[in-house]
Amino acid sequence: MSSDNEVHDEDNFQCEHIITESHKKAIYSISICQQALSDESEEAFLFATCAINQICVYKYTIIDEKSSVQLIQSYCDSDDKEYFYDCKWTMFGNTTILAAAGLRGVVRVINIAHQCHLKPLRHLGSVNQIAFASEQPTLMASSCSNYAVYLWDAEAALCLANYVGPDQHKQGVLSVDINYNGTFIVSGGLDNIVCVWSTQDKEIIENMAIAKRGPLFKEFRLSAPHHVYFPIFYSNTLHEHYVDSVKWFSEDIIVSKSADHVYCIWKFNVEQKDPNILFRWNRSEKSNIIFDVRLGLSVTRKLMAIGRLDGSIFIWNMTTLPDQPNILTHRESKSMVRHLSFTHNGHTLIGCNENAQIFIWRLSLS
Repeated sequence: MSSDNEVHDEDNFQCEHIITESHKKAIYSISICQQALSDESEEAFLFATCAINQICVYKYTIIDEKSSVQLIQSYCDSDDKEYFYDCKWTMFGNTTILAAAGLRGVVRVINIAHQCHLKPLRHLGSVNQIAFASEQPTLMASSCSNYAVYLWDAEAALCLANYVGPDQHKQGVLSVDINYNGTFIVSGGLDNIVCVWSTQDKEIIENMAIAKRGPLFKEFRLSAPHHVYFPIFYSNTLHEHYVDSVKWFSEDIIVSKSADHVYCIWKFNVEQKDPNILFRWNRSEKSNIIFDVRLGLSVTRKLMAIGRLDGSIFIWNMTTLPDQPNILTHRESKSMVRHLSFTHNGHTLIGCNENAQIFIWRLSLS
């Protein structure tokens, strides 16, 4: 088991921009759009933030080796009691889509090009996190405070399945991720439990086909979510506190984090009862229990990042574990970093904190 007494300084990130949003509240989620922008350099991208009942969309560009950030769209929910906890990008065909969810249990689905809202996805509890499958970009998983995980066709606004039953989460589900192929969902909750669920039940596959037919068909109107009562994998030994961040790193490797600052990289196998833990890291010093602090992963460069209470950021190179993390600090970053997101190539890292600040870090390639 490692501690944070040493610093592994391999990846040299420099802070390029600091943006402070006007609401002055905690930004819970930041998400980078991985789709390339037409007529732009390969380093240009969109990213979004959500805080209170607001969603902001920014454009990052590089011209003549100089980067700039511009706020291009913003949305304010009509319900002033809403508080967005998460936002994610996906594609419906060739259309760029941004989805955001939170306290009121409504997933807002936004067509960025036309600046319009599509049909909302309604839950019976607060939605803590959402995730889209890269290979099936209309497939969305959501974690809910009512102890359940849901699978949606977000384009059709049809709930395909709900995962709830006797051998599952016994408290609110904080975190969720769906793998690249859309075949498995991993979830973590307030009960310290990690579950892996399958999306390949016959009834779910049938609902997926119905969703593609569209709402004009009788089968669509009469369809109902398939109830899944048992996960295909279940562990209450990986973590001893709230599991507030889970991520698929590859087809069978999952990264999970709990509120007591324990991070696990483990291998998932349906045939095995216990997870195969590849790496486990625990902060050595005593610290407050804080949840809803989420991991950032760059799969292509095999980097893992997590924000800390003092505003610093830990970055691990997952190919050199158990080497110690590189620590990023900035004199303006003094409050807890809630969420981090990498660009696809891992060259840019964006973080958001409790003071409505956004920090954009760029890898120095020189």
